[in-house]
Amino acid sequence: MFKLISIIMPVYNGESYIAYSIHTVSEFLKHYNLPHEIIIVDDGSRDNTRNKALKTSKDHQNIKVVGYKQNHGKGVAFLYGYKHSKGNILVLFDSDLDIPPEQIPILLAVMRKTKADIVITNKWHPLSRTKASNLRYFLSKSYNSIVKLLTGLKLNDTQTGAKAIKRQVLDNIAPKMYVKRYAFDVELLLLATKLGYRITEAPSLKPINLSSTFRPREILLMLLELISITYRQGRL
Repeated sequence: MFKLISIIMPVYNGESYIAYSIHTVSEFLKHYNLPHEIIIVDDGSRDNTRNKALKTSKDHQNIKVVGYKQNHGKGVAFLYGYKHSKGNILVLFDSDLDIPPEQIPILLAVMRKTKADIVITNKWHPLSRTKASNLRYFLSKSYNSIVKLLTGLKLNDTQTGAKAIKRQVLDNIAPKMYVKRYAFDVELLLLATKLGYRITEAPSLKPINLSSTFRPREILLMLLELISITYRQGRL
């Protein structure tokens, strides 16, 4: 089933951690003997991210560094990485490693067992071990409630940055996407549901540390993009 796994890691201004992230994920996948490639997508970083990624990639096998000059957000970065990938299974994985690389084989195991087309990490699953502030917990739960209300999606977590998707599924979905910066995940999952693909949620058995924060402007943009996607897909 897993001929080649493409790990796509978007990064923006990540010079402080990208070398560590590449090394950690690469060594972990080699230990598990998974056939893989790692694609680092520089999403228009303004710092030295690209050079650090290129330098680190020379010390590891199966690493590809690609990117572009202007920042466009995770959705564009993921699809850009997908176009440069060869795997029959694609894994979107946050490059800051808030989610540990141990989540990758969990996603693949759930996909194999359930025969799902897409497997997403649910950071609030009863078996997940997520560490977050009360504010972050409230914002995440509130956003998911709004997603369910507007889109009809039955999923309990759409935003966690660890997802696995079969290539033929994304081949069908990508041309229909109107890529967004913040609500990309919702559009991807909404289209997959409308096209009849099976989506399964997986817990994170290793701790997830939600250290990033959201500014009020970002929260507003997330809501506006969600409304736009919902309208585009015919729910409003």
